[in-house]
Amino acid sequence: MSETVKPCRPAASLSTRLVVGAVAWLAVMLALGGWVLSAAFRGSAETEFGHRLEDLLQAMIADTEMSADGTVRVFRPLGDPRFDRVFSGWYWEIVDPSGKMARSRSLWDSVLSVNRDAKEIQQRTADGPNGETLLVVERDVILPDAPGPVHMLIAGDLTEVSAGVHRFDLLLGGALGLMGIGMAIAVLIQVRFGLRPLRAMQADLDAVRDGLRQRLAGRYPREVAPLAKAMNGVLDHDEVLIERARTHVGNLAHSLKTPLAILQAEMHENPDRRLVLEQLKTMARLIEHHLGRASAVAGAGRALGKRVPVGDVARDIANALRRIYADKSVAIDVDVAGDATFHGQREDIEEMLGNLMENACKWARTRVRITGRVIQDGLTIVVEDDGPGLPPEEADLASRRGTRLDEMAPGWGLGLSIVADLVAVNGGSMDFARSDLGGFMVCLRLPGGWATAV
Repeated sequence: MSETVKPCRPAASLSTRLVVGAVAWLAVMLALGGWVLSAAFRGSAETEFGHRLEDLLQAMIADTEMSADGTVRVFRPLGDPRFDRVFSGWYWEIVDPSGKMARSRSLWDSVLSVNRDAKEIQQRTADGPNGETLLVVERDVILPDAPGPVHMLIAGDLTEVSAGVHRFDLLLGGALGLMGIGMAIAVLIQVRFGLRPLRAMQADLDAVRDGLRQRLAGRYPREVAPLAKAMNGVLDHDEVLIERARTHVGNLAHSLKTPLAILQAEMHENPDRRLVLEQLKTMARLIEHHLGRASAVAGAGRALGKRVPVGDVARDIANALRRIYADKSVAIDVDVAGDATFHGQREDIEEMLGNLMENACKWARTRVRITGRVIQDGLTIVVEDDGPGLPPEEADLASRRGTRLDEMAPGWGLGLSIVADLVAVNGGSMDFARSDLGGFMVCLRLPGGWATAV
C-alpha cells in the first residue's frame, strides 16, 4: 500500500524573515531602553525629592528655638501651605530631650516614628497617617540652651514622585511606540529596497524560461553578482551541451544517408550480400561513434561538492592496464601530486584518463608516464609514451576532435574524440606534442573552477 506524500509547505519568505527578525529585535531593545530610562528617571526624581526635603529640614532647623519655658517651637512658617492642611502628606515633627513633641498641623493628632540615633541627615521610608508611603528626612540637632539633642524630621508623600514617574512612563511609552512603528516601517522599506535585485533576478529568470532572453543580463549588486554569474555559467554550459547534442544527431543523420541510399538501391536491383554487410558494419560503427560521444557529453559536467583524487584514479587504471598488456611488459609510471584533485564527476576523469592511458599502452614500446600537477589556474595532466610518436605533418590533424591518427590500427578515433568532448565540456583544453620519451604526448589542462587543490 503506497503512502500518500504530503506536499512540503513553502518556507517563509526572505522578506518576512528579515522584517520579523528586525522588528522583534527592535521591540526587545526599545523595551529594554524604556525600562532603563524609566528606572533612571524614577531614581532621579526620588533623589531630587529627597534634596527638597533636606532643604526644608535645614530651613526648619534655622527657624527652631528653645522658648523661655523650655519647650521647642518653630517661630516661622516653612513656606509650604501643605504643612497646615490636615493629612496632606507633608509633615514635620520635633522631639525635645525630655520627649515632648511639636508637630505640624497636617499631622493633627498622629505621630510619626523617629530614629533617635541620627547624628547626620538620614533618609528612610515610613507609613503615613493614611497609609501613604512617606520619604522621611531626619537628624539630631543641638540647640542653644537645650539640655540635649533635639530630633527633627520632615516627611513628604512619595505619591507625588510616583505620579510624575507615571506621567513620564506614559510619555516615554508613547514616544518609543511611535519610534518603533517608524523604525519598523523603515526596516520594511529597507528590506524591500535591499531585496529588489533578487526580484529583478527572478524576473530575468522568468524571461529566460519563457525564451525572451538567453542569459541574465541585468546589473546586480556586488553581493548578488556572483550568483548571477554562476547562473549564467550554468545556462551557457547547458547551451553548449544542447548544441553538441544537436551536432551529434545531425552528424549521425548525415552519415547514415549514404549507407541507407546504397542499401536501398542494392535491395531494389541486384542484392550483393557482401556489400550489404559492409554498409551495415559502417552504419553500426557510425552509430556507436556518435552515441558514444553523445553519452560522454551528456554525462559530463561538474558535480558540486565532489573532489576526485587524480592520483588514485590513475593508479587504479594503471593496475588494470598492467594486467591487460602483461604480454608487452609495459612499465606504467604514475607521478601525480597528492593535492591534485578533479572537481567534478568521477566518471569524467576515469573516462579521460582511461582512454588516454589505454591508447598510450597500445602504442608504447616499454614505457608509459602519467604526470599530474596543480598549477595556479588549475590542474595539468600529461600522458606520454615511448611509441612511434606523432609525425609533424599529422600534428594539426590530431588536434581535430574525433580524427583517427592511424586508420589501420584500432583506437585513437572514438576514444580520443570522447576525451576531447569531456575536456571541452569541463572547460579545459587538450594539446598534442612529441614526448621526451620519444613517443606521443597528450596534455590536459583543466581550469581552477573545475579542478582544484585540496
